[in-house]
Parts: sequence; structure tokens; C-alpha cells
Amino acid sequence: MPEEKKKQSLPFFANCLIAGFSGMGAAVFVHPLEVLKFRMQLSGEKGSTVDHKNSFQAIVNMAKKEKLSGFYGGITANFTRQLVFTSTRIGTYTTLSEKLKKHGQDTVINNAIVSMSAGAMAAVIATPTDIAVVRMTADGRLPPESRRNYKHVFDALHKIHRDEGVKGLWRGTVVTVNRAMVANVTQLMSYDTAKKYLKDNQNMEEGLKLHTLSSMVSGIMYSVCSNPMDVFKTRIQQQKIIDGKPEYSGMVDVATTLVKTEGITALWKGWPFYYLRIAPATVLLFVFMEQLNKGYRKYVLHEEQENKRN
Repeated sequence: MPEEKKKQSLPFFANCLIAGFSGMGAAVFVHPLEVLKFRMQLSGEKGSTVDHKNSFQAIVNMAKKEKLSGFYGGITANFTRQLVFTSTRIGTYTTLSEKLKKHGQDTVINNAIVSMSAGAMAAVIATPTDIAVVRMTADGRLPPESRRNYKHVFDALHKIHRDEGVKGLWRGTVVTVNRAMVANVTQLMSYDTAKKYLKDNQNMEEGLKLHTLSSMVSGIMYSVCSNPMDVFKTRIQQQKIIDGKPEYSGMVDVATTLVKTEGITALWKGWPFYYLRIAPATVLLFVFMEQLNKGYRKYVLHEEQENKRN
């Protein structure tokens, strides 16, 4: 009986809230890398003069022109995105994967389907907040007359709806969903695989070291596989609408234009910052989730008291 209490599954809403708040906690530390990633992805768009020759120059230029506040531009949008996107994708995946385990159906294929489905659903729901993040973090690179100057995430969502309609809030949904599916399956499944390998073959025990190494492996797989989609997404969501016509007609157009004008390596623009953001973000995400999970079990489910009684 004590063992059952200890291992009981958390309700869906708890899994979602824990994932969302954990994502917000991680965002506090990695948001500057998110900003730098977007800046590098937009640099040299359509063959224009590059804003930064390399990652180091990007940091120096931003520090000079925008100070510390520039590195945290769009943080309110990122917090909102974590509450919507991360809570949905991980909360759904956690709940469904636990159900698969209970029924003995937690195969690689089933987990992959659950992971991709959760990522796709979360991406559709969170696309408006994703657009707000891209635009708010990229605004500082534009000349003053071209900036959107959103005050906060709700101001951004209001103005996007006002100027571009409902369609504008879900601009780039297809590429966002594709990116989320690739990212979710590579991140979650590679993390689980790396963790199992390190435990079985390197005799590593549960703890921060195991989680960190697993996250680094996961980050490499996640970032390499999803970076091209992330670049496409950034370009589409940041584009200007001129005379009612967007700069790009869709994912194929942005991919073709990018490779033609900037070369095949442009598919991995901003990769260093993308990886450096993903690896610590994954570690922080799982560490925060573990602590919030323990807190929920202790103070809401009162499992410690139940175990002591038994």
C-alpha cells in the first residue's frame, strides 16, 4: 500500500502546472540565449548585410546598444509561452506516457506518437504567444522607425490581432507544429534513452550529474534536428506584411529563399545559442519539475504522512 501511494500518478492539471511553472523558472536563466538565437537567425536575411559576424560579436553589439534590458526583451511573452506551450506538451506527454506504462504499451513507437501529438497540439494552442516572443525579442535589432514597440505580451497579442486579424495570431502555424513535433520527440525520447544508457552501462545513479549529461545529449539531438524548422519559424513569424501581402508565402518559400540567398549552412543559423539555451534549459526544467513534483506530493497528496502512518 505505501508503495502504491508513493507511485500514484499526478492528475493532468498538476502535470501541466508543474511543467508550465518549471518552464518559467528555466526561462529566467536562458532567455538571453533565446534573444541571441533569434538575432542570429534573422541576421543577413535574404542576403542583406549581416548584423553580427559571429556569436561573440552578437553579444558585444547587444551589450553596447541595448544594455542588459535588451537581453531580457520579450520575457513576458516567454513566460506566457511557457505557461501555454510547455505545460501542454509536457503535461500531456507525462500523463499519456504514464497511462501507456500502466497498460504495458509503452513501446518506442507509442511513445513517439504520444510525444509528437502532444507537441503538435501544444504548438497550435501556443502559436500566438510564440509569435509575440519572436517579435519582441527581435525588435531591438530594427531601426527605430521599423520597430513594433510592444509594451508587453498582451499588448503584442492585441496589436497583432488588430493589425493582422485572427490569421495573424496563427501565422506560421504549420512550420511551428512541424518544429514542435520534431523537437518534442527528439528532446523527450533522446533524454530518456540517454538516461537509461548511462544508468545501465555507466552505473550512474539518479541525480543532477545523470540529469545534466542526459540533457546535454538530448540537447544535441534536439537542436541539430529542429534548428532548420526553428529558423523557418522565426523568419515567417517576424516577417512584415506589406500592402496586405506577407514577405513569404509559406514554409517552402522561406526555405527556398533562405538556401538560395544565404546558403545551406543558414539552416543552422544561431545553432550555438540554440544548443546553449536547450541544454541548460532542459536541466533546469527537469530539476524544477522534480522539486515541484515532490512539493505537490508532500503538501497536496500528503504522501509522506500516509507513508509514515503505514
